[in-house]
Amino acid sequence: MDISRPLHSQDIQSFLLWMPNWIGDVVLTLPVIQSLRRAYPVARIFVVVKSPSDELLLGHPAVDTVLTLPSGPENGFWQKAKFARSLKKYNFDVGVVFPNSFGSAFLLFLAGAKCRLGYNTDARDILLTHPVTTTTHLKKAQYRVEYYFKILSDLKLDTPDCGFDAIQAQEEDVTTREVLLDMGLNEDEEFITLHPGTSKPERSWHAERFSILCQKLIKEDGMRVVLLGTENELELLNRIRNFGQSEAIKVIPQVNLRVLTGILKKSQMFIGNDSGMMHLASMVGVPVLGIFGPGSPNTTGPYMPPEKQETVTRNFSCSPCRQRFFKECKPSPLYKPYCLEDITVKDVHEGVRRLLKRT
Repeated sequence: MDISRPLHSQDIQSFLLWMPNWIGDVVLTLPVIQSLRRAYPVARIFVVVKSPSDELLLGHPAVDTVLTLPSGPENGFWQKAKFARSLKKYNFDVGVVFPNSFGSAFLLFLAGAKCRLGYNTDARDILLTHPVTTTTHLKKAQYRVEYYFKILSDLKLDTPDCGFDAIQAQEEDVTTREVLLDMGLNEDEEFITLHPGTSKPERSWHAERFSILCQKLIKEDGMRVVLLGTENELELLNRIRNFGQSEAIKVIPQVNLRVLTGILKKSQMFIGNDSGMMHLASMVGVPVLGIFGPGSPNTTGPYMPPEKQETVTRNFSCSPCRQRFFKECKPSPLYKPYCLEDITVKDVHEGVRRLLKRT
């Protein structure tokens, strides 16, 4: 390729997309990737992504090839560099780096894409052929879909897709029906899904408040609740289930992300913190109630029509923050940031009822 010519005017045959680290951020790149696919319907689109997000992208129709980035304590930077160098054989026309770190841009550089797009953060200009300017304010405050879309500005795409393409099940996946039956739920039985966890405990609303909320939903609204979480969150899920009337609460077994999206899609609504699970729920179109403390719905809120979402937040002026707990704010007596501490069970329960009325 001739990198002196405008990028959008060239015959591009292949893309390498270096994906964000977190599931929620990966979901928020999908409207951008779908827009890229519409503009380049026959180009090959490869993605480099960490597990478990690779499970999700294996079923995405806009992606041709999923390459799983080595991760975990046994795979340090040099193992990742070796992996990146191994991608040179694909001779990519265009590489796109979604994360802001120097390391991710360096790995994209090692992969040998002829043209490399990304933000000019962390002195990365030397690694990118088409650096995109941003500011500290935009890094913090711009809605993530728009922020990711701007990286591809040299390709002159139209707009990000306004929704999400359906994830396709793979041959080895168990069915949603099988999982629900194993939990004692009939396929036509209504339930809501709830995820009480996050990547950092300081970003999670109190487990006790989730427990009280579940009991209110069961006793006052006649709902059944399915708790979602990772293997590491199993103790938290059982604590919430065993708080009170537990026969109306089910804990989902461990399933991959494709199967999980099927369960989310069957539910009446999703309730949870500002997390990757919340974005998976918005991706499948189920009504979403998100609880926001250190984050802001203006930056990382659900990507879906306003009538299908409800966000509960105290809108502290410091949100979204850098989440350096607790160096820049004081913890509550229960060791939560006050932006979460001040959100009551009543706040969330009323939000649930407003959302149910609209949907």
